[in-house]
Amino acid sequence: MKRDGKIHIPARRKEYAKGQPVIRISDDAYNALVDIYNESTLSMKELASLIILESVDRVVFDKED
Repeated sequence: MKRDGKIHIPARRKEYAKGQPVIRISDDAYNALVDIYNESTLSMKELASLIILESVDRVVFDKED
């Protein structure tokens, strides 16, 4: 595990959404979102979207050579 403050993710391609996509997350991730939700006035959708969009600059794609 790299400790450079970035989120390392293996690279691949997927098509962009055309509507309201649904994703499944782990129980732990959902419960962490619930903890944030319980302290916030935002909806779950708004929170998840905000967290993802705010962290996108920290993602590093590890492409295999």
